[in-house]
Amino acid sequence: MSDNKDEKIEDVLVDSELAKKLVPNKFKFTSQQGRARRQKLLAGAKKLSETHAINDITLAAVCEEAGIPRASAYHFFPNIEAIFLALRFLNAIEILEMVETVDIGNYDRWQGYLTALIDRCITIFHNDETKAKLIYDTNTPDFEGDSFGEDMDHQIVDLVYKRLSERYEMPNFHDIQDILLIAYSIVNAIFTLSYRRHQSITEEYIQEANTAFIAYLRCYLPEKLPRKNR
Repeated sequence: MSDNKDEKIEDVLVDSELAKKLVPNKFKFTSQQGRARRQKLLAGAKKLSETHAINDITLAAVCEEAGIPRASAYHFFPNIEAIFLALRFLNAIEILEMVETVDIGNYDRWQGYLTALIDRCITIFHNDETKAKLIYDTNTPDFEGDSFGEDMDHQIVDLVYKRLSERYEMPNFHDIQDILLIAYSIVNAIFTLSYRRHQSITEEYIQEANTAFIAYLRCYLPEKLPRKNR
C-alpha cells in the first residue's frame, strides 16, 4: 500500500461508526507507530486470505505475518473477526467510490449505465480476488446484526438512483429505490452462487447477473427512459 492509500484508509476507519465498534479503544492510537501497526495487521490478514480459508486464519497467524505482538494487536482489533470486518468495510467503501466515478453521461440508455456498474465491480474483484472472497465466501464473518451492511447497500442504491435521476425522467412511484435495492440484491445473490461454486465470479455468472438485473428492472422501467433537458 502507498502512503496516500494508508492515510485514506486510516481516515475512513477513524471516521466510521462501524469501525469505532470494531475496536475496544475507539481508534485512539493515532500516532505514526499506531497507524503503521494497524495497517500491518490489515495487510497481514489480507495476505493470508489469498492462500487460506478465512475461517482458518487466526489472530496469532495475522500477528506473526504482520510482525506485531499479539498483546499490541488487541489495542487495535479485539479479535480476528474484527480485522476481516474492517477489510469488508474498506471493500464496501471502494465499491461506493467506484459507483461515483462511473459517468452516466457516457450512456444513452439506463441499461448501459447499470451494466457498466457491474462491469466495473467485476474489474475490482478481478484485480484483487480477496475482495470477492471477503464478500461472497461461505466462511467470511458477517456484520453480526449490525446495520452497517444494510446501510452500505442503501448508500450504493441511493447514489445509483441519484445518477439515474440526474440523467433521466425517472418514473414517479414511491418505492423505486426499494426496487433498485432488490435488483442490486439479485446481482449479489448470483455472484455469491458463482463464488461458492467456483471460488470466483465466472463470465457465465456475470452474464446471468446482467440478464437478471436488467430483466427485473424492465418490469418497472420503460425500455427507454426520456432524458432530461440540459
